[in-house]
Amino acid sequence: MLALYKKLRKENTTKNQLRKNIERRKKLFVKKKLDGKPINFQETIGGIKLTSREGFDAYCLYLAINNHFHTESYDYFKYNGKVSAKLDSFLKRKDKYHFAKLARKYNDELKDFLVANLSKKKYYVRELLEQECEKNYMTHKKVKQKLTYAITEEMRYLFDKYKHIDICLGIKDGQHSNILREYLGGRINAETLITADKIFGIFTDYDTMVNESFIWPKERKRLDRLAPFLDLQQKKLHTILEAIWLQRT
Repeated sequence: MLALYKKLRKENTTKNQLRKNIERRKKLFVKKKLDGKPINFQETIGGIKLTSREGFDAYCLYLAINNHFHTESYDYFKYNGKVSAKLDSFLKRKDKYHFAKLARKYNDELKDFLVANLSKKKYYVRELLEQECEKNYMTHKKVKQKLTYAITEEMRYLFDKYKHIDICLGIKDGQHSNILREYLGGRINAETLITADKIFGIFTDYDTMVNESFIWPKERKRLDRLAPFLDLQQKKLHTILEAIWLQRT
């Protein structure tokens, strides 16, 4: 019995010491948090070893982009993506390893991934790891890689269908324009509608001419928030789209 007691006591002492060591390393992690380099502290949760601030950086980026699209007072570009998050608070979050998984999965593409999804609606970090969000990003990425071409093709589709620019872009009896209906119906991308506004300034007209006060104002806000993230070649697009429209007028 004495031998068993000594063995259990030794095991408990070892476990207690291990817990103390982990806590001490966590404090060290927080103290050295700003260098962005891996340090000795390791914590394994759900198969993910948190050995650096990668999860924290992803968390900060998530907060910045989520706030940009869903908080009136925050502008990602005005504040240069900075948020008032604290590493020690992040380490207490139960979902912290999800942010590490996001960081490792998308790496340098994480910003684009978050814009592609959070511009649509609010997602919790666990949801961002699901197939729906990956599909959203792949669609966004495909458009972004050939942005001018994608917009041109969608504009060709619109004018093949509506034949005249006024019929496509104009408002009649306070109802949504045809281009807005195409966007809301998922048949054209937001980038195409934003381009039409950049060239023709249609959003300001829609603000005063559209009768309903729920769908358009909400979409207008979303589109305005998305526009700064787009790398639109306005001069080139203006020339291309003018050629398309001149054929139809």
